[in-house]
Amino acid sequence: MDFPGWTSVYGFFTRFAAARGLQVLHDRLRGEVRVRDGRDPQPSAAIIDSQSVKAAETVGVDDRGFDGGKNVNGRKRHIIVDTLGCCSRCWSRPRTSTTAP
Repeated sequence: MDFPGWTSVYGFFTRFAAARGLQVLHDRLRGEVRVRDGRDPQPSAAIIDSQSVKAAETVGVDDRGFDGGKNVNGRKRHIIVDTLGCCSRCWSRPRTSTTAP
């Protein structure tokens, strides 16, 4: 299979990412799943959760923090899902004392 040159692929991807193409695609697919289940395309309720995750030794000090409540040196993952369990948003960040609830 022949692929275009890497500069063409990279250029397309950077334009796609700058236009938030993945987020738009994800949101449209989630809306279709909800409509097929007989629901409104936009969720009206969400469930929020977080998790402390140990970081590998290769993860830099700037990208990790310490969760004193769970004795975990690592990162904090957050996720928001709708009532069907479809992911709405997710992100991670260093777990530090300033991010404690």
